[in-house]
Amino acid sequence: MVIALILVWIFFQYATGGIFLEARNFSNLMRQTAVTGVLAIGMLMVIVTGQIDLSVGSVVGLAGGVAAAAASQAWLGWGLIPSLAAAVIVGLVIGLAHGLLVAYANIPAFIVTLGGLLVWRGVIKGVSRGNTIPIELAGFKAIGQCYLHPVAGYAIAAGIVAAIAWFTIQRNRTRERYGAAGQSTAIVAAKVLLPSIAVLGFTYALNSYTGVPAPVIILLAVALLGAFMTQNTTFGRYLYAIGGNADAARLSGISIRRRLRCFA
Repeated sequence: MVIALILVWIFFQYATGGIFLEARNFSNLMRQTAVTGVLAIGMLMVIVTGQIDLSVGSVVGLAGGVAAAAASQAWLGWGLIPSLAAAVIVGLVIGLAHGLLVAYANIPAFIVTLGGLLVWRGVIKGVSRGNTIPIELAGFKAIGQCYLHPVAGYAIAAGIVAAIAWFTIQRNRTRERYGAAGQSTAIVAAKVLLPSIAVLGFTYALNSYTGVPAPVIILLAVALLGAFMTQNTTFGRYLYAIGGNADAARLSGISIRRRLRCFA
């Protein structure tokens, strides 16, 4: 996938006469695709369990519409924190409802989420009557539009590099602790060095324009949290076990229904 991405970038760099990878365009692309990246991290946890969620776009639209309506002075005017909390609660309730139908009613996730795709899209269209919801709240807009100071961007990049090093070293030590063959120092160094160079280069490119966009920081935070959950927690390993062989996972004592009701 990385090679395919690089080839796509090279093609568009050539097709646009060198504009595609300019700092400004690169920054705008990252800001616009941050939402998709956050959704992809959540979808990863669904797919590794052998399930699917077709309703994710409609749920995001509904949750975003609820947040906008709660923040807008023309609608509810609740303020920033209550508005974001309302969106999170909407997403949690819908996810739980889907999960319960899949886990306890034994309805395939494809059917449940296909219905959700149509239902939740209709709900937000009905609530908003198809009109744009105006937002005057500066803090709400800043979440998707503001940029960090270059110094702050480099500081966050340094923190990410430190996290990459820590996770890589700890994973190698864990392998050795449980009797598995540990990786050589050169391999561990390469696993730390290559992503670190990518992170620093990425930060430099974004700082060359106006700084790292706030949505990108949110994406990175969610990505690190998702990586920690899937690779360093019992819960995450259970998800992979269920997706690999559900029957073996069940016979090993893993409650499959308990996990599916959260991620279906």
